[in-house]
Amino acid sequence: MFRIYSACRATLLLVIQHLRRLLQRSPARPNGDAATAAKTVRIFTAGGGHQLLVIQHLRTHLQLPKAREFLVWHSTDKNPIIENFMERIISTARFVDVLDIRNFESLRPRRQGAVWWWFESVRRLRRDATTVRHWMAENNIADAEVELWTDEPISFNVSFLRGLLANSRHVKLPHCFEHEHTGTLGFKQQLEAEWAANGWAKSHVFRPWQRWASGVDFRMERVAYERAYTFDRPSCWAESSIDVSDLISLPAFQRTYDTLPAPLRREHEDILGPIIAARRPLVLLLLFGLDPQSRQTYQESVARIFRERGGLLMGCSLAVKGHPGSRWQEEELFFDWLQENVPATIFPIRTALNLELMLPQLRPDYILAGACGALPIVIRLQIGHAVGMAEIFRASPPTNPHEQQWFSELLSAVETW
Repeated sequence: MFRIYSACRATLLLVIQHLRRLLQRSPARPNGDAATAAKTVRIFTAGGGHQLLVIQHLRTHLQLPKAREFLVWHSTDKNPIIENFMERIISTARFVDVLDIRNFESLRPRRQGAVWWWFESVRRLRRDATTVRHWMAENNIADAEVELWTDEPISFNVSFLRGLLANSRHVKLPHCFEHEHTGTLGFKQQLEAEWAANGWAKSHVFRPWQRWASGVDFRMERVAYERAYTFDRPSCWAESSIDVSDLISLPAFQRTYDTLPAPLRREHEDILGPIIAARRPLVLLLLFGLDPQSRQTYQESVARIFRERGGLLMGCSLAVKGHPGSRWQEEELFFDWLQENVPATIFPIRTALNLELMLPQLRPDYILAGACGALPIVIRLQIGHAVGMAEIFRASPPTNPHEQQWFSELLSAVETW
């Protein structure tokens, strides 16, 4: 009985708060020239180090109109290594203000059953929305002045802000330095299908209630980007795409690297210095996220390649770059295996920094990888000889026609060992 009373009381308070917000809401700002003339506020959001680096790359190179720039961030995977990396970059990134949402209630594990979740999810969203609203008020930010720069609506930081700032203009960021490939359309269609497949009660009762009581609109059909920036091909998320593929270049990556905090750059130069000075040829192995099974597959592939191509690779320098989101447990086991089984000098590259920002200094002779997002960048830059690892490609077959097309394009662009 007490839980029922508490739920009803919480619901009544939410309704009262919502009515107050409607009564206190300021009149809508005019559209057209008047709104355009207002001073622009750019709110960027990042859910990982790779996304923050894309933001910094665009901020460094794009000639954008003057605006106050803010950042909302957290680590989607709650990876302390990534969080520390992001904090260090943010410390010198010169945003007007930064909102850290790592402690938002909506990001906490769900422990409630289906019925109780109807009330708890709204309470969490409402409290988190209030935190954002207070932060915006402290910075004198109005919805209609906001350009919200986000990734695809697949992470909480994106979906939440997009749903909360209903009057803002939405700008699409690339997911990483090479992401708008043919497979992205299939991914978008999958998201839309999953949203549409929910039952009647969720679609027509729970979601409208959640939207009305919290003020956060998660509906996929409302996802509309005013424009999209793309490093590769036109984005399927927006009618208007802006091609910034010229920013995929060694000089552009070097310039963005130079904006990183000096202590962070020194740490990476300490890592890269011995590799650059090491015996050639320099082979760079790119790892995707490892688990015990995929680690075994990489070991089998590397062993075969060195066995079959010993004349070419014997005594080489082998630098191994982990995925930027790694937690380094499986990677450390793989490094140990390499030291014991591969006839090469092994250089582990333990960092959350994207490979792209390291390429201007690293300049490898060979790059070994599976279906890795950085491989198309290496091919485009024509830096080193790109090689696909047969076992890794076979272990990650595409699951939809759009991914299959991208997969075929990638395979046709590299020699497979």
